[in-house]
Amino acid sequence: MYHVCSRCIRRAWLCGVDKETGYDFDHRRAWLEERILVLAEIFSIDLYGYAVMSNHYHIVLCVDTSRTSKWSDEDILAKWEVLCPNYSKQKKEFREIHKAMLLKDAERIEVLRQRLSSLPWFMRFINEPLARLANNEDDCKGRFWEGRFKSQQLLDENAVLAAMVYVDLNPIRAGISTDVTEAKYTSLQKRLASPDDHQPIAAINRPHASLPFNYSCSDYVDLAEWTVTAQQYKRPTHSVKIPLRGSQQNTELWLHHYLPKLGYWQRANGSFESLRDYAKDIGQCWIRTRSLHLQQ
Repeated sequence: MYHVCSRCIRRAWLCGVDKETGYDFDHRRAWLEERILVLAEIFSIDLYGYAVMSNHYHIVLCVDTSRTSKWSDEDILAKWEVLCPNYSKQKKEFREIHKAMLLKDAERIEVLRQRLSSLPWFMRFINEPLARLANNEDDCKGRFWEGRFKSQQLLDENAVLAAMVYVDLNPIRAGISTDVTEAKYTSLQKRLASPDDHQPIAAINRPHASLPFNYSCSDYVDLAEWTVTAQQYKRPTHSVKIPLRGSQQNTELWLHHYLPKLGYWQRANGSFESLRDYAKDIGQCWIRTRSLHLQQ
């Protein structure tokens, strides 16, 4: 599971109103949101959260590599055809012959199968078309994204929930919205369009892919609103049940360890035990965190 972020080059305006020129690029936010939702249906991706901002976007997702093994070769080619349509002027029979030849190429099918469960390829099919559209609209050439996307591995369900809350609160921190439930182009707005308070929160594109703990949409909204109050005013007016293992009300652990901090990007997030195991797996002695004083 990952929290990923991609930003425009030189912090240029992807969406919204540019204060310098007065141009309104807000329609591009709909482009990006639609692209994320469409690709989540094509790739072997479980989409848990997203937020489209003026010059960057965030996504919380799970790459399910086991799902592609259940897809037939015909399914793989059909999905790839959606991603890379054949605009050739050849007759239909020639396209069918080409498809039949591909079905006999087991090596090529395996390459496509791996790409459909690849995070870099997922991000590539988001960023490249958006860059072309924006450059055509601006009548310019060159780079639109500042570089490769940032990614943070989420090591446990607490880290996943914290990343989801952080992403949905982006419009609040940026001053675009004052109410977390009314912020546009976020995963929370998508969830509230068809809420089901009796079921645990799950992937947006796969309702049965729920998180391991029982946390409803209304509980999630309460936690997001409480987090805003706790971060802005330091003294929240009410308390909520924070679903941390071994501690139901450890607000300091939630605010200063699990919840990402603006301008600080860790390569992984999770409990201290999971971070130590992750460091061992990648051959490092430790993973830097901003909450060492909380470690027992």
